[in-house]
Amino acid sequence: MTTTPPRTSQARRWTSLALAGTAIGFVAAPLQAQDFNAQTGGPDRIWLAQAEGGEGGEGGEAGAVAEKENDAAYVAALGFVEGHLRVGVALYEADLPEMAITHMKHPQDEIYTALAPQLAERGAEAFDTQLTALALAVEGGASVEDVQAAFAAVLHEVEEASTATTEKVQLEALVIMTRTAAEEFSIGVVDGAIANLHEYQDAFGFLQTVRTRAATLAMSSDASVAAAAAKVTAAVDTTDAAFAGLDPQGAVPGTADILFGAAAQMEFAVLSVK
Repeated sequence: MTTTPPRTSQARRWTSLALAGTAIGFVAAPLQAQDFNAQTGGPDRIWLAQAEGGEGGEGGEAGAVAEKENDAAYVAALGFVEGHLRVGVALYEADLPEMAITHMKHPQDEIYTALAPQLAERGAEAFDTQLTALALAVEGGASVEDVQAAFAAVLHEVEEASTATTEKVQLEALVIMTRTAAEEFSIGVVDGAIANLHEYQDAFGFLQTVRTRAATLAMSSDASVAAAAAKVTAAVDTTDAAFAGLDPQGAVPGTADILFGAAAQMEFAVLSVK
């Protein structure tokens, strides 16, 4: 495993971009709670069941956490936590706390449990306290400002744990996240219509996280990293055409193939980084 010291300045830039993305990346028509419950089939399925061939399969979120010796999979797993929380915060900002709670519980109760041992093995700080504080803020009806502050605290820890790896590893993680977003999208959208709104939203959240992280890496002093990150950004921009806001009221314009294609473009771009 090859690592480099944490990039504190990069983490600070990432936090600023991340919070800005939460504010502007999820502008969409209001969601309806009754539609959400009908389309998701109730509470989230247990996330770790994906490793047994469920949602996302071995190549999805569970697969990333399971690959303990794979730095890119580890960073991607941290990105999945961030992506889920991004959707939750956006829903809370839209005055839809019940939906926000569902998205907040997903990483706290399921993903983090599997990820925690890896944080310890790699010498990264645990952030279960910050995750719990964010979930409690949402469940308790805290102000939007307090929820955003709690989200920023989680982001800080996620960034510190992620940016302690090489920039190439961070780029490779974006490929994993985009491919997983495609898998989620394929569950969320069937025959051009929403089949599972929750998974569709997760795909959107993952891609927003990819976009934010790519923007930070595009400022790298390593020209090859900056160039690859720019290509990643261009690729993720193509996925916008697949979405119709966070609460599509009619047909969804794109298919998972658009997202899988973006992942392939990213993977090719990252190959140029030493």
